[in-house]
Amino acid sequence: MIPYWLLFGLWLIGTIHFARSSQNANSNRLFAVACVVTSLMIGLRYRVGGDWEPYLGIYDSIYFQPLIPALGLSDPGYAFLNWLAARLDTGIWLPNLVCAILFMAGVGRLASRQPQPWLAMLVAVPYFVIVVAMGYTRQAAAIGIVCFAIADAGEKNIGRTVILIGIAALFHKTAILMLPLAVGPIAIRKALTAVLSGIVFLALFLLLLRDQSDQMITSYAQSDYNSQGAGIRIAMNVLAGGIFLLMRKRLLLSKYQIVYWTFNALLSFSSIIALVSLSASSGVDRLSLFLIPLQMITFSRFPQALSGSGKLIVPALFAVIAYCFTVEFVWLNFGDNARLWIPYSTTLFHGL
Repeated sequence: MIPYWLLFGLWLIGTIHFARSSQNANSNRLFAVACVVTSLMIGLRYRVGGDWEPYLGIYDSIYFQPLIPALGLSDPGYAFLNWLAARLDTGIWLPNLVCAILFMAGVGRLASRQPQPWLAMLVAVPYFVIVVAMGYTRQAAAIGIVCFAIADAGEKNIGRTVILIGIAALFHKTAILMLPLAVGPIAIRKALTAVLSGIVFLALFLLLLRDQSDQMITSYAQSDYNSQGAGIRIAMNVLAGGIFLLMRKRLLLSKYQIVYWTFNALLSFSSIIALVSLSASSGVDRLSLFLIPLQMITFSRFPQALSGSGKLIVPALFAVIAYCFTVEFVWLNFGDNARLWIPYSTTLFHGL
């Protein structure tokens, strides 16, 4: 468990040290270094995570395939990384590392746009980084690209946002379901944008999901497979969503960001209904992973939102830190599948 707590400590020290400081060149450089360290820990893990064996199976199935057939064996973006790794004979660490970089580039950029970027990343560490990024490699890459798109999204660059979400869908097809949320803040005010967005969404759906929609429905909605701990993870989103809806006018967000994260908050509540209604929790759980960035936004802005004037409330800061500590402690010690993450091991000790 020690490596996970060292990672937590890295972001905790930065959170406390830079809590009262405005972002400057020095803090930005250290923030970037911490992101690189986190990327390496995610990407160079060895036999860590619940889906390690299935991902190794994807690599092995692609190893002897030509490029075109290989792209059909998984999501195209992830399949290409495995095909390239096979050609270079690097092993699975290369796709893992690239996906880790994509994840941290997006999550780090989203965090850097918050008043307390170190705190935003600290919120992400216990579950988003340790469990999602180290467990769901393809989806983590897709979520990272979505975060990168949303971090600077606005009315003037909506085209860039749509393109990035399209790229995210190459790593995990469910990412295209975030497209309506991304264009929603603009579409509700502009009919043309709504129409064009609908066309783009339909085109991407037909391109990426048409042949697999039945399989996804069967796997995610109708099967009896349940994702252990889904209720707790969704509850974490609901907690963040509830706080966001109560305090959104005090979080000092742009109009676009307020509407976008409001959509996320409402979906977090809808996920409870879906979790109760569907026979399988795995689909709801996997789709709710795209809502986890809401926790970063809400909890990192909470200590300043309480004051109403943007002043940092120190007790509230430590309350968020205590919450993050509790999440990591409970998961590492009592999580149903935590044994698949413990002990942490790195490819550096097993030969690249």
